[in-house]
Amino acid sequence: MHGIGTGHRLWLRQIERFRQTHFVIAPDLPGLTAGAGGAVSVPAIAQNLSDQLAAERLDEINVCGISAGASVALALALCDGPRIARLVLSAPQVRAPRLMLGLQIAITALLPEKTIINVSKAMLGSDPEIAQAAAEDCRAMGKPGMLAALRALKAFDLRDALPKITTRALILCGDKDPVNLPAARMIAQSLAHARLHVEPGAGHLWNVQLADRFNEVLARALDSDPARA
Repeated sequence: MHGIGTGHRLWLRQIERFRQTHFVIAPDLPGLTAGAGGAVSVPAIAQNLSDQLAAERLDEINVCGISAGASVALALALCDGPRIARLVLSAPQVRAPRLMLGLQIAITALLPEKTIINVSKAMLGSDPEIAQAAAEDCRAMGKPGMLAALRALKAFDLRDALPKITTRALILCGDKDPVNLPAARMIAQSLAHARLHVEPGAGHLWNVQLADRFNEVLARALDSDPARA
């Protein structure tokens, strides 16, 4: 599950790697990308995905999310826990830092939409194909949609519900991601069945920036016994 602004193509290198050995679902999440309409909330995005999975009668799902997508994955585990075999969460938040996110919202509100798109593209510049996808997805979402998603993330608070999540979980974070590393550690300590992996030299979206290494870590998690992971 992707973060804010860039849809399923954020996972292109993971889709290429795992579609030969796994049944891969990489959904666009309305609310984190274009197509939401109306009010947006992280629990509503998770519930919508849960309903889709139920309609497809899919069980024993390994769920991987990064950034805001990792927060959606945690909310999904609350409303659809028995369906999920394992969570792999990179840079998750259960309550995003209010000051930092408030500042990000204020800056986004002031910037021209073209500048916001260029910033999103530059963040993924190590992979030109994914960077171009990010620009296209941000343009489709528009500045109002991105602001709505950021405000939804700011309103999200799952701290009290963490003990209810019993799904096995691997919590990931790059050691060059100082904003999200404290939350990753806290979540790993708070979940009943979780372990933490901090990747040396990795930043926030390291599934793109260090795709081969991310794929190696994800493959090891998927190949492990969920009862022991």
